[in-house]
Amino acid sequence: MAKRRREFRILGMTPSEIFKEFISGSTGKVAMALFIILVVVSIYALIVLPPNFAEIWNNPKYWQLNPQYAPPAWMDSVIGPVYSPQIYVNNYEYSVQQSNGVTYITISFSVDYKYDKPWSEVFVVINNPAIYSLSQPPVLSITVYRPDGSEIVLGPLPINRRVTTLGVAPEVVGQVNLFYAEKYHITGVVPTGSSATPYIFYTVDDGKLTPLKGVYNFRLVFYVFSQNASSLINRENLEIVLQGQIYGLMGTDNEGHDLWLGLLAGFPIDLAVGLLTALIIVVIAVVIGIVAGFYGGLVDEGLMRLTDFVILLPAFPLLIVFSVLFRWNIWYAVVFLAIVSWGASARIIRAMIMQIRNAQYIESAIIAGASRMWILRNHILPQIVPYILYLLVTNVPGAILTLTSINFLGLAGSEYPTWGILLYYAEVFGALTSGYWWWVVPPGLLVAFVAVVFILTAMASEPVVNPRLRYG
Repeated sequence: MAKRRREFRILGMTPSEIFKEFISGSTGKVAMALFIILVVVSIYALIVLPPNFAEIWNNPKYWQLNPQYAPPAWMDSVIGPVYSPQIYVNNYEYSVQQSNGVTYITISFSVDYKYDKPWSEVFVVINNPAIYSLSQPPVLSITVYRPDGSEIVLGPLPINRRVTTLGVAPEVVGQVNLFYAEKYHITGVVPTGSSATPYIFYTVDDGKLTPLKGVYNFRLVFYVFSQNASSLINRENLEIVLQGQIYGLMGTDNEGHDLWLGLLAGFPIDLAVGLLTALIIVVIAVVIGIVAGFYGGLVDEGLMRLTDFVILLPAFPLLIVFSVLFRWNIWYAVVFLAIVSWGASARIIRAMIMQIRNAQYIESAIIAGASRMWILRNHILPQIVPYILYLLVTNVPGAILTLTSINFLGLAGSEYPTWGILLYYAEVFGALTSGYWWWVVPPGLLVAFVAVVFILTAMASEPVVNPRLRYG
């Protein structure tokens, strides 16, 4: 006769029965769905973001073409075509001519301006260091053909760096002011220290500047004093960017960071912070609780006095003090927070162990000659595993909220952006008082979202942990 295989059970339930009990209620179903979303987005972030994203995020030059303090791009879908979007010009005409040792590279493209707020800047980017080693740098001249039939000639501008910013060049400011003076008899249109680019897209109506909507044709001519100019400036290394008033899914901050990428990067790191903190707390609590409850006597007394001491420690103030004194990063803060937060969980585990230890079947096992490890493995651990998982789940939101609060104070930072760090810089640069809601609301909601996910998970786990809730 075949030997019947023993089925693994926890609190009298198989793993499949535990799962069915967990999702039997609406709370469990919602918790499971939200947790799957949280994990999927975290995995997506790890796949999509490059391995050196921390270096990219902290490199201001990488974001210099993006607008600062820009609302999300979908704002125009809500309020109408108010803000001009970020445009990367790819579809342009390219031609090369040579005459008397000079190469003329002509770039032509059109943009349809139909917004209330024009583009704030035009960038010409040449990703080829060889061009800057020429004895005589190339020169750029730009002609803008406006919808009203007029034209503005800008330049010539020397190309002596990777990024040429059109509107801030003194020559361009003077030429735009001259255009308005000659056509509309208005002087000093471009304010001192401002870019002239937005004023390319204005006209004068009844003495006031108003947007001139329509199709604008741009003609850029590079004068290159080299025979191999086509290899120096071509479609592969030339970028033309019209800096918009809106950007991306979640807008930008004071440095032009794409906040969508910052929020995305926060998913895996904030989830890792919460889970790692909770895991360390539960491991320490389980070891202390089992040893104290199972062995009793002086061991129990000593461990409980240590536990009481840990419970009395002011974890958050201490975390602030040590983060300031030792300039901890977020991972040091995680370990410290876990070390000073296990006390309450250890007392719960100890109380459970003491209750189980006095059961009749434990005494019978001892009389039968069972070792402590056998009793622990076969009788005690199967009963406390659900509580261990429950403690793990309930400690995650507290850890995330605590470390987010520390980040919000500018402490325990990370090379990667966390939601708390985003909120810290939003506070520093007055995002909320200035109306930059997209910099404040999304990270705040995501912190709340993660907390809610684990709180719902804990609520759905209660019938599994407490048999009285299952059977009434």
